[in-house]
Amino acid sequence: MKPVNSKSLFHTLCDTIEKLDHDEIDVSKASAVAKLCGQANNFLLYELKRAQMMSDPRIKEEHRNIELKEFDSTE
Repeated sequence: MKPVNSKSLFHTLCDTIEKLDHDEIDVSKASAVAKLCGQANNFLLYELKRAQMMSDPRIKEEHRNIELKEFDSTE
């Protein structure tokens, strides 16, 4: 299962806790999974807040859509 929303992120965390309890993974791997789930959740919250703000026509009209900008070259 690939986490795609809050419910599946929570399922991933519960599955990780169970694996940790049964010594199938070590604490460092469980910690890494928890941190990644936390970052994914932060991104989901960002998207929800952005969608909420963009539903206001005044904000949408004045908002500079930075997501249309290409990635800056690192070379």
